[in-house]
Amino acid sequence: MTASWITSKKMNWFYRFILGSVWCFFKIFYRHRVYGLEHFCDGGAIIACNHTSFYDPPVVAISAPEELHFLAREGLFKNPLFGALIRKLNSHPVSGDASDIAVLKLTCQLLNEGKKIILFPEGRRAFSDQMQPLKAGVAMLISRSKAFVIPTYVHGTYGIWSRKRKLPKLWGKTACVFGSPIRWEEFAALEKREAQAALTQKLAESIQALRRWYEAGTQGLPP
Repeated sequence: MTASWITSKKMNWFYRFILGSVWCFFKIFYRHRVYGLEHFCDGGAIIACNHTSFYDPPVVAISAPEELHFLAREGLFKNPLFGALIRKLNSHPVSGDASDIAVLKLTCQLLNEGKKIILFPEGRRAFSDQMQPLKAGVAMLISRSKAFVIPTYVHGTYGIWSRKRKLPKLWGKTACVFGSPIRWEEFAALEKREAQAALTQKLAESIQALRRWYEAGTQGLPP
């Protein structure tokens, strides 16, 4: 299976080099698969997925057909060399979660520039392979930016590198499934808080539906 970003003309060389190295690693050790690329569309968007492992961000990044952006803890940038490296990989330092004012402004700016951003609506890595209740931050960002959100299911990373493991296993099977975009216009007729709650609920249901689709055998297009 060829990487979807191979033919992308907009990707900078350093990002492409790192992505290629990580792609090879996951294909060799974890037989990585990607589904639902038909759901990607132009413009700013939030890639919202379940979160159980440190492996989740790179798995989503190598699966997407274009460059993605990341929000990373401010402390990770204290080391000048490491900070410069992750900045080159589109990481942006933040000191709060998605509901923090500064984070909201930064994320909305990136979305308005047409960027796609990986966010984990659970807020932190889960302690099990089951998705935890979603926080309202993603819905708040969508209501402000009017961008869309792509529900995404990451499979296999919990068994390979969960919170219980200090180091990852060097075997397993991973997959990334992109679902149908959710647009703010679907909820615009509702009162703002009610709309945000409805969007959050639909996002949770969409990610769970992607998981069921994958576990049922990946027949047809992901929902």
